[in-house]
Formats: sequence, C-alpha cells, structure tokens
Amino acid sequence: MIKPFNKEYWKGRVDLEDGVKGLRWHQLIQEFPNADESFIEKSVVFLGFSSDEGVRRNKGRVGAANAPQVIREMLSGIPKMDSNVSALYDYGDIEVTNNELETGRTEQIYVVEEILGKNTYPLVLGGGHEVAFGNFIALNSLYKNIGVINIDAHFDFRKPHPHTTSGTGFYEMAKWSEENDQEFNYLALGIQKVGNTEALFDRVSAHNGQYILADDIHAKDIEWEKTLDKFIQSVDVLYFTLDMDVFDAAYAPGVSAITTNGLTPYQVKTIIRKVFKSNKVKLMDVAELNPNYDVDNRTAKLAAHMISEMVHHL
Repeated sequence: MIKPFNKEYWKGRVDLEDGVKGLRWHQLIQEFPNADESFIEKSVVFLGFSSDEGVRRNKGRVGAANAPQVIREMLSGIPKMDSNVSALYDYGDIEVTNNELETGRTEQIYVVEEILGKNTYPLVLGGGHEVAFGNFIALNSLYKNIGVINIDAHFDFRKPHPHTTSGTGFYEMAKWSEENDQEFNYLALGIQKVGNTEALFDRVSAHNGQYILADDIHAKDIEWEKTLDKFIQSVDVLYFTLDMDVFDAAYAPGVSAITTNGLTPYQVKTIIRKVFKSNKVKLMDVAELNPNYDVDNRTAKLAAHMISEMVHHL
C-alpha cells in the first residue's frame, strides 16, 4: 500500500531573520510529483519502505517499519547546503501490511522505476534490508554494468529458506543476474568475521563478490581503499546501500542487530565521500534503523547525518 506524502513529518525551527541562508530541509521539501506534475531533474526523492517483515522472517528484532517517519523528523533540521542537487522531494511510503513483503516489493519496484525515469535520485528510507532487492531490480530496468556497494556488518547473502528475508537480498541479486546473463558486481564494506558464517564467506566468493573487513578499515590498511577505487572504476553505475548495523553499538544502538567492533561515523563518511565523488551513484538507501531500540534518537540522528552527506556529495 502506498501512503502519500505527509508534510507533518517535516517540521522544525524557522529562522526568518537569516533569509535563504537560514533555511532547513523541512522548508525545502516538496511533494513528488507536484500537483502540476512538474519535477526538477537531478533532485533527490525520498521514498519510505516501511517494512520489517524481512527482519521478522530472518529472526531479527522487529521495529524497522517505523524508521522512515523517524528519519524524516531527524532530516527536517538539516541546514540547506551547497550541493549539485537541485531540489528535495518526498514521494511518501510503501507500507508492507499483513506480512505481504512480496506485494510491497512489487510496488517498490514500480515507484523506484518511476522516480529513476524522471532523471532524479531515489533515496529509499528502510525498513529492513529487504529493501535492497527491489531497488536493485528497479535500477536494472534502466541501467547495465551496475556495481552494488553494501556498507554492512553482514553479507546478507543467505539463501531464501524458503522465503525472501532481510538477509537474502544480495544472494537473490546474484541469482537474478545469473539468470539474466549479466555480471553481478558486489562489494561489501565493514564486514564482521564474527557476524558471518564460513558458508556465507564461501558463497560470496563463489559469486565473485568482494568484501572489506571492518578490521582492515580500523587498521587503516590502504589496500581497502585501492579495492574500493578499483571496484568503482570497473562499473558504469552504482547502487549504494547503507545498513545502520555497520556502526558500532556505541554509535548505533537502535538497529535490528547491534554490532560490536563496528565502524565509526567518520569512517563511513569517508567511504561515502570516496564513492559519491565518482558521480556514478544513481540510487541509495538506508536500512535497519530500529527506533524501538534507539537511545535519544542517537541512531536516527546518525542516519540523517549520513543521508545529508550523501545528498551533499551527489
């Protein structure tokens, strides 16, 4: 079910005395599409994917379905900044109800294709990481030679057993690519050895996936940056997905599965800047924020900070 744009989610401080330089995102956001069907190319369009059905199926702690609204509230106070992005829009939410993830995904693919078709940047607010597979399918309707960059503590490369979950999306992408005679280009950054079984490491390697361990990023081993640069150069278009559980639990307690020894906010910001500098990113999402377990909106604010970094560097 598609829940339309609601301006009530976007509100905050107004500094009239500062004019244009005092604007914040809640003052800039517009409904997409406008009432007159107009749009501006190279804008960012937020789309909520309110689902934690995939997390439930994956035996995680539910609550991520409530994240899009909370993220919007945290984004509202972000100051206007210099950027190549022409405007900010909000499409509304796709709500997965009655455990019907597959139905919600069909709607998601349709809407993301619509947004991409207007030469704008979809930024999808999850929800669980089941958001990833639908985004990938939508992007493939317009582009080829796509690179998937997953910032995540986990590979999410499980086999559906028997259903799709929040942990199967990237394996499903690999199988879809195989069935459609195209190469699957996958790079995961922030992977935790204690969070992934040997079978998952083997499965990723068997599908020519690449990964960078969180420990290598912590150690400031420059080889990981070379791996990332080479991956970016090898593809034409990038799909960038950020799972909030890549962050250490000290920074992100409000996620579906907390992580010890996770990445710091600055490390992830560095990755974002390197990736977005390529000008190849066409589609983004943020997944696995779980407001039910957050502390003082710490994780939600962190998600908003990372989203502002993405928008600023598009």
